[in-house]
Amino acid sequence: MTTSLEPLVIGMGSNIDPAHHVSLALDALHQRASVVDTSSVYRSPAVGLPVGSPDFLNLAVRLRWSGTLFELKALLEDIENGQGRVRDSGSWVSRTLDLDILVAGRLHGQVGSFSLPHPDIERFAHVAVPLAELVGEHIHSRLGVTYSDLATSMDASHMERLEVLPRGTVA
Repeated sequence: MTTSLEPLVIGMGSNIDPAHHVSLALDALHQRASVVDTSSVYRSPAVGLPVGSPDFLNLAVRLRWSGTLFELKALLEDIENGQGRVRDSGSWVSRTLDLDILVAGRLHGQVGSFSLPHPDIERFAHVAVPLAELVGEHIHSRLGVTYSDLATSMDASHMERLEVLPRGTVA
């Protein structure tokens, strides 16, 4: 029996030349996967980084994917690496690009080196709010609540929804 990966949503974030890197990542995903939809783009402070760190741009991207999750994870890492992602300096650092699998159907638990649903969904509004825009009616497979309910329970007052990416790139 095959487990459905629908919905399949990745999170995207950047705080080093973020409009540039987000645009390149979206282009790369359009070329190498089937992009179904994207959320709005949100600007938010760099949580956990030193004071004065540049703001992040965050969004969620819904995909159709015919390969395995391990192949998707490898693709996301390839896109990150192609944009100069540095991995050896810890997780709480500025970055050119961060791509994470947030949701893959009703899968839950450890999948190789990552967890599903992604644990940041229940920790950070900058992850939950864009996700809820795309799949708000779906149920978090571990918590048993909709992604919309989860997102609305969080303080998103620090987030700014952007109509367009800086430099005029359409969001």
